[in-house]
Amino acid sequence: MDEKKLIEKKIFNDTSSYADIMDLPYQPSKRHLPMNQRDRAFQFAPFGALEGFNDLIKNKTEMYSKKKYSDETQEQKINRQIKYLQAHTETVVDVNYFNEYSGYYEHVKGTFEKIDSEKGRVTFDETSIVIPNIREIKLVKAQ
Repeated sequence: MDEKKLIEKKIFNDTSSYADIMDLPYQPSKRHLPMNQRDRAFQFAPFGALEGFNDLIKNKTEMYSKKKYSDETQEQKINRQIKYLQAHTETVVDVNYFNEYSGYYEHVKGTFEKIDSEKGRVTFDETSIVIPNIREIKLVKAQ
């Protein structure tokens, strides 16, 4: 055994200072009743003391949703709408899309600016969106 392990063993396994009480039977307290398991668990649950903490966590997790993948017909519809918007750049639309950074669906209202085919992104009023993350495009106002 190396020196470090010998030192650890001596420090943490040395019970010689407790030799006089090691074999004595356990004597429960006469002043305090034994605590039940539930109360002991509450004593070691630090966030249980924060009122409303569990509700806050639950509400926060409800905001997040899993990304819903589009089926083929929905993808074709979105691609047709993007092609239409390329020809009608003044059209104001409301785009519902999955924001990868926030973890939930968001809306952006604006006009079509550009499409980057290589990156698979569409830009609406300086908001760049990955095309597969688009869930729906609604026409707000045509000019």
